[in-house]
Amino acid sequence: MTSPTLLYPRLPRSVAKSLILERAGATLPELRELAALGHPDAEPSATGGHPVDSEKLREVQKAVRGIAEQAGFPNPLGGSAQSFDRPCGTALLAQMEIVPADAAEEGVWSFLTLVLVPEIGPWRFPALAEERLIGHPRNVLRRTWWRAWALGPDLSRAPDGCEPLGEDESVQIMERPSLGGNQRTAGALQTALWRAELAGLTMPRSELMRQLARRLRAVKSHISLDSLEDEVLASLLDDLCAEASRSME
Repeated sequence: MTSPTLLYPRLPRSVAKSLILERAGATLPELRELAALGHPDAEPSATGGHPVDSEKLREVQKAVRGIAEQAGFPNPLGGSAQSFDRPCGTALLAQMEIVPADAAEEGVWSFLTLVLVPEIGPWRFPALAEERLIGHPRNVLRRTWWRAWALGPDLSRAPDGCEPLGEDESVQIMERPSLGGNQRTAGALQTALWRAELAGLTMPRSELMRQLARRLRAVKSHISLDSLEDEVLASLLDDLCAEASRSME
């Protein structure tokens, strides 16, 4: 994957909110027709990388739309929403070449969601929750990019005998910045869950991840995880999994 160097346009929150209000009630085909590669109120950061060009924006647009179509767009998502979320995160991480600091900016994801592919958010989240359209951490696209960054890049992978992380399990990591914001910690949590799965679970896997994330956050209050060797961190997580299992007996 190319080293991240690109800066994306940032759509101000006030403009994003106005677009959401203006488009209330629009159909998916109508929203798709409103797609654009730019917006007069959206500009990239002046420093820190190179402004993304129209060709790259078109590639990202095509990739997201292609994945949505494979998942059934414009029909409602059938079965698991992961049929869109997992490949979308993988594709965005590979295609965007975005500077990580830029990926933490709300306006970037508001631009992508409301300008570049305005039909995708309302399709993936028909309830039209604002937090899914504006570039908050739970934004329809932002959440998938960060999952691929922290847990991927292939969000569909899993060891033999295991399943990829589900929605609730991913949320337990990614909605806790002290865990999901650190690639090493996030990856270690994921692999610890898989080790526990292979060893035989005594509780639902999603509940184990909830317990594991909570217990690790408590440990972080007095231990620097970054100071631990990989083997020591893995052993710590295995011990926390065992504690969680015993607590449910």
